[in-house]
Amino acid sequence: MSGDELEISFSTSTTKNDASTHGAGSASSSVSENDCAKEDVRSSNKDTAADFNKYSPDSNKTTHDSPSAINKSANDASSKFIVKKLKELYHSHVVEAEKRYHLHFNFCLPTDGEIKDSEFDATPMVLLIGQYSTGKTTFISHLLGEDFPGMHIGPEPTTDKFMALFYGGDRSDDSSPDDTSEMFKSGFHKKGRCMKQDHDRSEFVATDDFVPAPGKLVKGNTLTVTPSLPFSSLSQFGSAFLNHFVGSSSSSPLLKRITFIDTPGVLSGEKQRINRAYDFAKVAKWFADRSDLILLLFDAHKLDISDEFKNVIDTIRQYNDDKIRCVLNKADAVTRDQLVRVYGSLMWSMGKIFTNSPEVVRVYTGSYWNGGLINHDFEQMFEKDEQLLVRELVDLPRCAAERKVNQMVNRIRLVKVHVCILGTLRSLTPAFFGKRKSREYIMNNLNVIMENVRVQFDLSKGDMPDPVEFGNCLENFPDFSVFPPIDSALIQSLNRLIEEDIPCIVSDAEIVASDVRLRRNKNEDKSAIQDEIVEETTELCTGRLVDPKPSKICARKIGPSKALGSPPAEL
Repeated sequence: MSGDELEISFSTSTTKNDASTHGAGSASSSVSENDCAKEDVRSSNKDTAADFNKYSPDSNKTTHDSPSAINKSANDASSKFIVKKLKELYHSHVVEAEKRYHLHFNFCLPTDGEIKDSEFDATPMVLLIGQYSTGKTTFISHLLGEDFPGMHIGPEPTTDKFMALFYGGDRSDDSSPDDTSEMFKSGFHKKGRCMKQDHDRSEFVATDDFVPAPGKLVKGNTLTVTPSLPFSSLSQFGSAFLNHFVGSSSSSPLLKRITFIDTPGVLSGEKQRINRAYDFAKVAKWFADRSDLILLLFDAHKLDISDEFKNVIDTIRQYNDDKIRCVLNKADAVTRDQLVRVYGSLMWSMGKIFTNSPEVVRVYTGSYWNGGLINHDFEQMFEKDEQLLVRELVDLPRCAAERKVNQMVNRIRLVKVHVCILGTLRSLTPAFFGKRKSREYIMNNLNVIMENVRVQFDLSKGDMPDPVEFGNCLENFPDFSVFPPIDSALIQSLNRLIEEDIPCIVSDAEIVASDVRLRRNKNEDKSAIQDEIVEETTELCTGRLVDPKPSKICARKIGPSKALGSPPAEL
């Protein structure tokens, strides 16, 4: 079992807080102390536990020289090399073009502003968005198998801040050697007066409040100046937002390679627009652009999608359609007939929002909390969907480098399109007189000009920006002569990045992985293998772009005459 397959533990305790929110006000969702002892809790079910234990690296111990351990080291070295070379490529070729043509914060790029090194190095990010009381915080707690610092669950709008959950070290680092250390259960310890032991299940049943798990809360301004975290560019939203942004450092194993973003519930009417001192949709777009997966949570009891929620979805969709998944939560609290109608209504609503895509958004149905099912009619379907969702989360770290390559290629293509369009607008603007008249002509005929640019530079129609949105962006520039003229050398350089340099990086990453496997099979010292190979392959890539020369890696395996080619099939 690969080390990338993260350990995901599930809590076996049922809290009164969870029970009160899960049933959406229904009396049947309140679980009494006696019912707790008899209820069939899914997370303690042996079959389900065995199902999810297969994702844990501890369930199948791997030795240093096992195939899975060797593959993990090879994949880690390959990912490290790809990220390192993408950072160099971006800073040496792309970011300067973005600054010259005033693209940062003025035009619709996948991420506004310059991409920071911390964003390249960040772990995969999962963003949760939904209306209030849809179970976003409980969903995260269910996946982590424990409570986390700063969480608050209730039927009212409780989460009033954007919260980033990230790994903060092992639990043993924060635990104290007193008698209460034995009372830790599922990430939190319960007050002694609140503890009652259920001897039938050999576990503790909660009857009162809980003391938060070991960890800490970090304020928003501190998060933006922490070099190891990818939140520095959030400072653009000012203190109005940063006062409503907090980080929760936890010791859950899942957070070692995935960062979760919990968001305030989307409100209806003026409360969403006026009562918040920051633009919720723009902040959500910032997180969505940098997330690897976006989960839209819906409550089976209140499926109505408000206009404000629809506006948030429309805002985050640009460049992010492939990341969006839907989660129909609390689906066990409705009957069989009601669930069929609710599911169909959700698909119909999503079809009206995603009007330009014939594909249907993937919907995971289930009950994502630590209690038992209320209705067992679709128990197998719920368990299967939960396994598929966990599998998708587990795969995020393994495919992180490939997604970064995809995002970089997409960004370079968009930069090239903007360079061609803005350079053309510059050529249509006179140097001295008639600028205002020329600007009016350009704005009135923007569709025709953009189509001519597409044909002239052989650009893909799918890469062209929306003329209306592009025109709105141009409103910020009263004089188009601020843009540089068309730079043919820059356009050729951007083409070369897509056609030659990035494929070269991907090819060299395969060599890195092959070399790690060969050395590990020869039982060489693990400590210096990955860094040494990354440096050697960096010499190869640098030599190929500047002064081609055989690399130590290629010369050793492929021979001097094939040093710049692809690795042979046997590697």
